[in-house]
Amino acid sequence: MPNTNKNLQLIQVLRGIASLLVVLLHCSRNSTEILQQRFLGDVFLFGGAGVDIFFVLSGFIITYTNFKFIGKSDHFNFFIRRRVVRIYPTYWIIISLFLLLQVLLPSFYRTHFSFDFINIISTYLLLPGHVMVNGVSWTLSYELFFYLLFSLAFFIPQKKWSFYIAMLYAAIIILLPVMGYNFENDNSLLSLVTYPMNVEFFMGVLVGVLISKISNKIAMPLIITGSILFLMSAVFFNLNYYLVPNTFNRVILFGIPSFFIITGLVKYELNKKIKVHNIFLLLGEASYSLYLIHLPVLAASFKIFSKLNMTNNLFINCIIILIVCIICYASILFYKFVEKPIIARLNSLRRIKVANEI
Repeated sequence: MPNTNKNLQLIQVLRGIASLLVVLLHCSRNSTEILQQRFLGDVFLFGGAGVDIFFVLSGFIITYTNFKFIGKSDHFNFFIRRRVVRIYPTYWIIISLFLLLQVLLPSFYRTHFSFDFINIISTYLLLPGHVMVNGVSWTLSYELFFYLLFSLAFFIPQKKWSFYIAMLYAAIIILLPVMGYNFENDNSLLSLVTYPMNVEFFMGVLVGVLISKISNKIAMPLIITGSILFLMSAVFFNLNYYLVPNTFNRVILFGIPSFFIITGLVKYELNKKIKVHNIFLLLGEASYSLYLIHLPVLAASFKIFSKLNMTNNLFINCIIILIVCIICYASILFYKFVEKPIIARLNSLRRIKVANEI
């Protein structure tokens, strides 16, 4: 593996782009459903592809930062703790705020969330099939499942066996829809294990494992090829073109191009000194906050717009773009003053505890 201490700025930028694509998708959907107006001609209906980018990125980042610890069982607790700290506190704060808003101002923001004990526990723990408060947290259940699968590699002495098992699991998920098996509508646990988009995490793992073996010369061709394929897939998706009649369609259309793009970007930056403007880095760093915050804020904003009876499409589009900019700025502020300090504090508590034990 290459030097894992290098901060890959292009990957941070890609995180921001992925999150922004999801935001623009929800702008399009809300505009159509609530205002009966098309946002930018519905060009961003493919924006859900941001999730595919996220999944491949997650597989790569986890492998990139933990590869040297595979086979070392004593790293398990550290890994799980870091992942829990990364996912849960920010998520808990944001959904608690939205649930509180639902109670205090139901006319402004209202969901179908029921405040019974089972509902609350499954939602706060991100259990498979939990009730979503913000409409995007289903992806976090799959993220956590991948972390659990990856953590098993710490108990397998040889890295190659971890890799073989991971690729076997990915191959099984690929073969199931090809053979006509589709468990997406079955019980939530079976759906979690067999979900086609899980393959994208292991595409990211493959990037992390193979990156040092790839020639520097093909970095830019990979970026260009992946970008062209991604844009072509966006057009196909917006035209409702399906290669296969299930979620595996997304893996083909967007997972594979994301694999090429990420491989190329990583290889390019590992051999170049990259300087990216701080605003793009901040958006990437705040991508998780942006991902969790945007949809309820957008939904509430569009309900307000509908009461104003706005009909001019150009004006509506300009207002939506302004709202997106405000949400991005608010997400950056939330990251800097809430998410980042809390994560740093929780991680430092572990270091203090270890120091005291020593």
